[in-house]
Amino acid sequence: MKRIVLDINGLDLGEQVFYDASYEFLKKHSDLEITLIGNTQYIKTKEDLKNLILVNNNLKFTDPKNIRMSLKENTSMNEAITGVVEGKFDGVISGGDSGSYISSLTFKSGRIEGISRPAFMPIITALNGRKLLLTDVGANLEVKPENLHEWAKLASVFSSIMFNIKNPDLTLLNIGTEEYKGFEYVKEAASLIKNDSSLNYIGFSESRNLLKGEFDVAIVDGYGGNLILKSYEGAVLSFKDSIKESALKKLKTKIGLLLLKPVFIDIMKKLDYRNIGAAWVIGVKSLALKIHGSSDQKAIYSALTQMYDAIDKNLISELNKVKNV
Repeated sequence: MKRIVLDINGLDLGEQVFYDASYEFLKKHSDLEITLIGNTQYIKTKEDLKNLILVNNNLKFTDPKNIRMSLKENTSMNEAITGVVEGKFDGVISGGDSGSYISSLTFKSGRIEGISRPAFMPIITALNGRKLLLTDVGANLEVKPENLHEWAKLASVFSSIMFNIKNPDLTLLNIGTEEYKGFEYVKEAASLIKNDSSLNYIGFSESRNLLKGEFDVAIVDGYGGNLILKSYEGAVLSFKDSIKESALKKLKTKIGLLLLKPVFIDIMKKLDYRNIGAAWVIGVKSLALKIHGSSDQKAIYSALTQMYDAIDKNLISELNKVKNV
């Protein structure tokens, strides 16, 4: 029996979407138990499912910026993470504060041996359908060359296990493809990665090539990665709004868009982050996913799919074997 715990406090749409997504997911996965921890008293339940457990805990962090105090508080997030560390659950999903989440995971679960800093890693689907791992996207604004090397090793193993790719193509995102370009720490990281025989390094790439499907793993510092991710998400939303607006202007345009509807549906399906659902926290000893605070039922369902597959493939055991030597 697989066991997943969700911290359900802190989502814009409230706690009900967690329940609804979990309920639908469990209808197709009888070998799974889901526990929801948070403000459960207002959740409208359906039929009584023995493998869908509600634990009421509406405590949130008093001051998320005060890490020392936050770690001691019995919040829904801390309760969920502690449950994973103690072996009650196989993985945790949360939509709460990102800083508090990664701090609690780091201190309670601990880092994988040889990994100095955890990072956020979303999965992006390229236009050709290829799955891309992008890390870091916000956990570490300032980094050292060793950090980028560590994440490269973790992400490559992740890609191999989850997507069955033998030698994932790995790139460092930079302002150009030439070796002399970029900050010194990026060039030093490139040297470390290039000399690591366990990695299939293909050189620098520019962020504009992310959706072309030319590589499997893209490494960048958290500041640049966060800008890239949010620009990507914003572009997708703007594209959707532009199509809707154009459809309302002229009859010819509306007819043309109707003819192209299957094409647009296919493209938007690939670009819709809700089909992935969440970003992984890599570098800690537990399976952990971070969802958007604005996530809906579809995104949570997709996050559950990711976590279920990771547990099924024994991902954390393989990641814990990674050592930065």
